[in-house]
Amino acid sequence: MNSYLDKFNDAIQNTVFHKLSQNEQAFIKEKSIQYKFTFSEIKQIIDITRDLEMWNEGRIEDIFPKHPQKRVVFTTLKKIYEELKIKPNSYEHFELKNDPQEQKFYFKTEPKEGLGLGLCPVASEKTRCCNLLTLDAVESCGFDCSYCSIQSFYNQNTITFDSSFAQKLKNLNLDKNKTYHIGTGQSSDSLLWGNREHTLHLVAKHAHYNPKRRTSNGFFG
Repeated sequence: MNSYLDKFNDAIQNTVFHKLSQNEQAFIKEKSIQYKFTFSEIKQIIDITRDLEMWNEGRIEDIFPKHPQKRVVFTTLKKIYEELKIKPNSYEHFELKNDPQEQKFYFKTEPKEGLGLGLCPVASEKTRCCNLLTLDAVESCGFDCSYCSIQSFYNQNTITFDSSFAQKLKNLNLDKNKTYHIGTGQSSDSLLWGNREHTLHLVAKHAHYNPKRRTSNGFFG
């Protein structure tokens, strides 16, 4: 039992599990233990539960199949979910659940390991790419968008600035004969915090002294 609980706890990391109600969390945990769902299956069930809530389509308990075989349960659950996805939208009984609330943020500045300069995540040999490079200047975002991957990797209430960002920009070793397209918003909304910690000033200064190394500070990953 303990071994599977460890696997379950690992599976819910970097998911929206903590955003679900206590009853939904308990239900998913109970059924996961009962059927020994895999890492991937648990993540999918969590996403289904969150979508049901966002779509105002009831609770996961309402559509969860009753069957002794795990394969039948999961396949049936996915089928019900897919049918809901393609069903025509109706907002007749829709209720606003996420009333805007004041968010409190905690800011910290600390040195980050590595430069954080790399290719856009969707870049590959099979895509028509604009050759965007991403330079992470800030970690975490002030928005709480349910669809965004940023909230899965960072604490939404803690915004981290790289104290060594200025030196890293100065040490960028780029070919002077090439034109670069560099975005700074892969791990956050790069314009949200303005010039806090001189981030915008540093990027603008870098672009000024390196006119062929264009920056796209408004890029939001």
